[in-house]
Amino acid sequence: MINDKRTRLLCLGSFILGASITLLAVATAAMWMVHHYRLGGLQTIVDAGDSNPATKAKVPACGLIEPLEIPLANPDGGFPDEKERLQPPKWLFDKTSEASLTRFLGSCDLREVEKRVLLDKRTWMINSNGITVLPPEQVVWSLSHKARQQIYSVLAKSSANYPQCFPFRFPVDAFDLKFKESGLPVEQIEKIKRLTYTNAGFLCFTDLQAVQKVLRPDDFKDLVSSLYAVPTYLLRLRVAPDADVDSLIKYWGKGGREKLVAPLLTALSHTPGGGAINISYFLPPFARLRLYTYPEDWQDPTAPKQDCFFTAMNFFNDIPDTNFFNTAYSKRVLDTEYVAVKEEPAFGDIVTLFNGAGDPVHTCVYIADDFVFTKNGVNAAQPWVLMRMPDMLMIYFAHETSGKMLVLRRKDLS
Repeated sequence: MINDKRTRLLCLGSFILGASITLLAVATAAMWMVHHYRLGGLQTIVDAGDSNPATKAKVPACGLIEPLEIPLANPDGGFPDEKERLQPPKWLFDKTSEASLTRFLGSCDLREVEKRVLLDKRTWMINSNGITVLPPEQVVWSLSHKARQQIYSVLAKSSANYPQCFPFRFPVDAFDLKFKESGLPVEQIEKIKRLTYTNAGFLCFTDLQAVQKVLRPDDFKDLVSSLYAVPTYLLRLRVAPDADVDSLIKYWGKGGREKLVAPLLTALSHTPGGGAINISYFLPPFARLRLYTYPEDWQDPTAPKQDCFFTAMNFFNDIPDTNFFNTAYSKRVLDTEYVAVKEEPAFGDIVTLFNGAGDPVHTCVYIADDFVFTKNGVNAAQPWVLMRMPDMLMIYFAHETSGKMLVLRRKDLS
């Protein structure tokens, strides 16, 4: 949304977190309670829900949703942060003096030969914002898991250390599961394991450039495909013969589209035993055409610039409004044409996330049953997907303790 370097790094880092978020979700108890969600210190404006079991058993307004998770990967093997990932190793110790860095490295679980190499000031570049160490490749490979965790956790505090700031994360016991079907030989997977370390209860991997040098091109491509596969979902709406079709038409026909969705929903309810259909049939053209696609594959010069804000604001537009590339214009529209939602989110609502400083970091569109339509990151290799709300929140608030979420609805849809 904001075209500065910091935001670009956040968008690229969000892609990385998104690529491994399914495994994160397996290891965490994060879940959206429909009316009230809390992730660490994340607060929402949505009210507490009804705990009555009888109420929970009711069919929601959107109908019964059947999700199928699929790993979406770019068939060309491209990844959005290749430049940042494949740089030679360079460690910036931000705002650190020579004496402080010497003490820190001396306290790490390093072998004597590693200490001698890393403390050799001929490998240091001292400048006004800290000290940059250029570690030899052999030292990167030789670090113990503990030493890597000690050093990389400090490097992660500065966005200048992109790989350490945005590592690939896996539950400690799910690393093998992640690569089981990657096609990588077992011995190559073991090499990658040597470069892992633990942080906040997760297994982390960040030295992609080191691995590239020891893998065959085809194996490296398989590795990239596994690391960057985006978890998304196919969603089917199941319509029973006794379904409240009028309510379904009202829910999925938002934006003046009731007559467009009514025939299909009615037909499904008249099918013996009911029927189920992919919800993409009920999405407006803007979202339906982009879902599961990559901007780089569109014959549209503006596609690579179509960020989360542009995507959310154009959700109901038959012809995309390019004015939404302008931040000031978008903010003015939100201020004048949208209102905050205090009840349960509904189809077409815009979910906006703010960091602790109050800056907007992401927008997406609520679809149904805890799923959102989202474009995570301003880059051509990041697809439009459907994600679960907790997974999306984990991407943007994995390290945020005071972020907030606001649900907005167009006034003419209220």
